[in-house]
Amino acid sequence: MVTSNRRRKKTVSPDGTPAVAAASAQAAEAPAPKEPEKPEPPQAPRTEEAAPADMGKNDKKMEQTAAAETAASASGPEQDASLEHGRHVAFLADRLFDELAELHGLGKKWRRRLHLAALLHDIGFAEGRRKHHKISMRRIETDTTLGIADKDRPLVALLARYHRKAWPSQKHRRFADLSGKKRDAICKAAALLRIADGLDYRHLGNIQDVSAEVTDSAIRLQLRSCGECGPERARAAKKGDLLEHLTERTLECTCREA
Repeated sequence: MVTSNRRRKKTVSPDGTPAVAAASAQAAEAPAPKEPEKPEPPQAPRTEEAAPADMGKNDKKMEQTAAAETAASASGPEQDASLEHGRHVAFLADRLFDELAELHGLGKKWRRRLHLAALLHDIGFAEGRRKHHKISMRRIETDTTLGIADKDRPLVALLARYHRKAWPSQKHRRFADLSGKKRDAICKAAALLRIADGLDYRHLGNIQDVSAEVTDSAIRLQLRSCGECGPERARAAKKGDLLEHLTERTLECTCREA
């Protein structure tokens, strides 16, 4: 139990001598005048950079994801549908990252970057399907409302850019400017994102989970589906070409309905 250590102060007269007991009691009974309440200053929106020092890492990650989802869904129903697809692709990308951890060797920071890139990879749809992967990259680079840390933003943007079409290449200035270690990580994470995107090809969320088996010659993905998954399996196999190139293994997908 918490107890108070405050002591009542003695009342004194102007000349420093104790006042009479009656005056002291009367003063004690009189309520002290209340100070006018000061309005609280308006609080700025919290971003990762402005987060309090005692905020845990998990809280910061949740705040990043919430900020990204809020900003990504601010453009209307079509963008909401793209974000719902992004959430599912992010889940599948997380599963692929974990299942193939020994193969790619990337750490937790890259798992987080991959998750954000998967969540936002189709944000460029707000301006149309054509070249939306490049539009997604530019928006992630410039839109600070997405809540992505400055050091992560260019990497997340590049991953979103490489979810379709061309592989990472030294011909691309942003990619070429990175260190060799980061270029290697971008290639590996982008390879996983491309497969995850393929596994939700029709935006139906049919693929509910994925597990993997790695051999010297193959990467075998076992897909658990809530319905027919032929198109998703075929699309994932097609978009797995970058992973096959990096690992020198063939990608095989089998599907089992839940």
